[in-house]
Amino acid sequence: MEIQVRHLRVICEIAASGSLNRAAAGLGLGQPALSHQLRRIERMVGGSLFHRDQHGVRPTELGALILRRAKAIVLTFDELEHDFHRQEPEVGESIRIGWNDSAITGSLLAGLRDLRPGEPFRTRADTSRTRLLAQVANRGIDLALIMICGGRGLPVPPEVRTLTLVEEPSFVAVPAEHPLAEAEEIELAELAGEDWIVSSGGDGCRVVFREMCLAHGFDPRITHDVDIDTAREDLVSGGHGVGLVQPTRPPSDGLSIRPLSGAPMCVRHVLAWRADGPCAPRVEELAGEATAGYWRLAEQTAPYRAWLHRHGRLAAG
Repeated sequence: MEIQVRHLRVICEIAASGSLNRAAAGLGLGQPALSHQLRRIERMVGGSLFHRDQHGVRPTELGALILRRAKAIVLTFDELEHDFHRQEPEVGESIRIGWNDSAITGSLLAGLRDLRPGEPFRTRADTSRTRLLAQVANRGIDLALIMICGGRGLPVPPEVRTLTLVEEPSFVAVPAEHPLAEAEEIELAELAGEDWIVSSGGDGCRVVFREMCLAHGFDPRITHDVDIDTAREDLVSGGHGVGLVQPTRPPSDGLSIRPLSGAPMCVRHVLAWRADGPCAPRVEELAGEATAGYWRLAEQTAPYRAWLHRHGRLAAG
């Protein structure tokens, strides 16, 4: 049997109550049933979680360690559940924005600040576009900036509207000492023998990546799974492999970011909102601000700027 969130709730309630009787009342259980649950949890974790005496209960050393983690997990789970199931925004609540690791995020937030001065907003990163769309539909967030790999469609709930802001080519990051680090463009097939550092999230991007490699004659050797771009770039600069990155990523020590010949994989940056949501009235202006910011960023990123000029695709900022 594996430990679950409900077990963590039991641990947190016992610690907060200071006694099994009060914890049982708070959880709606009888004291014998709670004692039985606690014994089962202690068997799962391999030790006693609480000292018991006439004054109540207090955490053991193991209990204190688990309790610190349990509190964080329960709070995070409650917040996610709140976002997924809440149907109406709370009075006076901030604008809530969810986003994938998009280069447009900064200019989107700047545009929101300019268009709605003095109005607070909160943000949350999430690698899953499916979760972000569900949260927009369920009023858990008001606006989402999502990334879609390749030409796959996007299943959008009927109450959600979307707008593609930018479609960009994926570039590849290689170690600075790599033989192809100074190439103008890299043929994907030239990387067939490399160790690949690939995102573990992204709702299908991994499948699109593998299909792209297979179309170029090789099955990629995925050696490292990561969930954030900084981790991928640290591994690349350390010489542990190569990985796809957004073309607007700024240069950093130890790695080179180069275009792939023929732009075999593109990514769309898409804005999603509810038709009756608080961002709907000015979403076109917000999209314009975000897109303009993206092209300013592209101009500042030398490899991408050169690629755009070569292919006649440089947009006016």
